[in-house]
Amino acid sequence: MSYAPNALKVSRASERVRRPAGELFDLLFVPAILVLLVAYLAVSNDAFLSRINIITVLSQAAILAIVAFAMTIVINTGELDLSVGTASALISVVGAMVMANTGSVALGFAAALLLGLIVGLVNGFLVAFLQVPSFIATLGVMIICQAAGLALTDGGIVTGLPTLISELSLLRIAGLPLLVIATAVVFLAAWWLQSKTVFGYRALAVGGNAEAARLSGINVPRVRLLVFVVSGVAAALAGLALLIRVQSGQPNANDTLALEAIAAVVVGGTSLAGGRGAVTRTLWGVLLIVVLRNGLDISGISEDYKNIVLGCVFILAASADFMRRRLVRSKPRLQPTA
Repeated sequence: MSYAPNALKVSRASERVRRPAGELFDLLFVPAILVLLVAYLAVSNDAFLSRINIITVLSQAAILAIVAFAMTIVINTGELDLSVGTASALISVVGAMVMANTGSVALGFAAALLLGLIVGLVNGFLVAFLQVPSFIATLGVMIICQAAGLALTDGGIVTGLPTLISELSLLRIAGLPLLVIATAVVFLAAWWLQSKTVFGYRALAVGGNAEAARLSGINVPRVRLLVFVVSGVAAALAGLALLIRVQSGQPNANDTLALEAIAAVVVGGTSLAGGRGAVTRTLWGVLLIVVLRNGLDISGISEDYKNIVLGCVFILAASADFMRRRLVRSKPRLQPTA
């Protein structure tokens, strides 16, 4: 059996050209769609590029972005966390109740962070050590958090917070709301954790091939536990962001936050199968979803039709990863010739 030398050389050269071109297309696809969407909305509605609306878009992106950055790290390991939405709502309720009863913002923040840590540890323990599939484990925790939030408040909201909360909601740094600045800090922290630490590389390794990661000396259960701890802390930060933004505890908020975060992560190019993805790409996915939502709002689209459009976007997001992997598998390969 022999190979055609000239065909082999041509194939290798074409692969070197085709692979960077494909990677560049994958990298720039979502930013390009976002630019086109912004251009269309800017032309169709004069209010879209106004300073007030831009700040509104960035503020609306804050809570989703905080959760989506952590969700990227979870999905990198091949897992899902469906509990972040209702957990953040419960955390906002608990934080608000502590603040209202004690008058201390610091104690409310501490209680919120502690509860987020507990939720993350519970999810991580169920998945990493009891080997419950993450979809089932976090779905159960999601239901528990939702029920707990409603039980604590009888379905109402928690008000009577210290005046410092209203001051924080109005605070501007360099003309930007505090939540936008805080989101930028969370992004930098998530980027550093994912791309500059051993933990970040181990999470990708576990998602790529858990057995190979185990054989290479990686403590797979510990990595899985830690990614859910990161997600729990992000849920706490999202709950505090919600509390500051609306100045109350909201047990019914963020019901679809986990699904929106997963959609943003996948739209950005992270593989649901794990082992591939980046927080920087998730940022583009978040902006695309938030800009689309804002465009529907300022265009006067009714809530029902807006949800239909967003639902279609989520379905397309879930199919995006499949299409990417299908395109990779369909690349022609050189076959040996007799």
